[in-house]
Amino acid sequence: MSFTSRMFVIVHKEEMLMRRLTLGLMVMLLAGPTVAGDVPRPDDSHALQGIEEGRILWDVTLSDPDALLARLGVIEQTYRDLERQGVTPRMVFGFRGGAVRLLTRDAAERDIDNAQTILEIQTKLAELHALDGIDRMEVCSIASRRAGITQADLVEPLVEVGNTFVSAAAYAQRGYTKIKID
Repeated sequence: MSFTSRMFVIVHKEEMLMRRLTLGLMVMLLAGPTVAGDVPRPDDSHALQGIEEGRILWDVTLSDPDALLARLGVIEQTYRDLERQGVTPRMVFGFRGGAVRLLTRDAAERDIDNAQTILEIQTKLAELHALDGIDRMEVCSIASRRAGITQADLVEPLVEVGNTFVSAAAYAQRGYTKIKID
């Protein structure tokens, strides 16, 4: 058998293998649910009995951009899960510690390595704030002062407050549950 003939056989066998793999994958996909939404999700009905509003204060200190972006996705999922189960989401964000450095207009310029993620964080915060029931996004002035940040430096919709510990105590009195994001 010539070299050309052997190459043809090898290429032909590889093509046949790829076709079989593709066909097998298509069969598996068609046999199962077509989208993740088709799979019934567990619910929280036991915990949510008698609850009309889900009041959460997100206490955010996480300063790693990738991790914070991922957590914001989970926060959005929490919002959607409450809605899906007939509970009105009521949420407040309190940013303190190293997290405040990610919330300024020039944060992406100061951290070129994480610039894209920082911009995505800021966009996600604006998207979350636009949802009904996201009441406020606060930044602790103690943390911002230590970082050399003022209200003018913060991206919208963030609002500087005197002390997020005081805010957290006040929101607790109003029935908000504090969940740490660190």
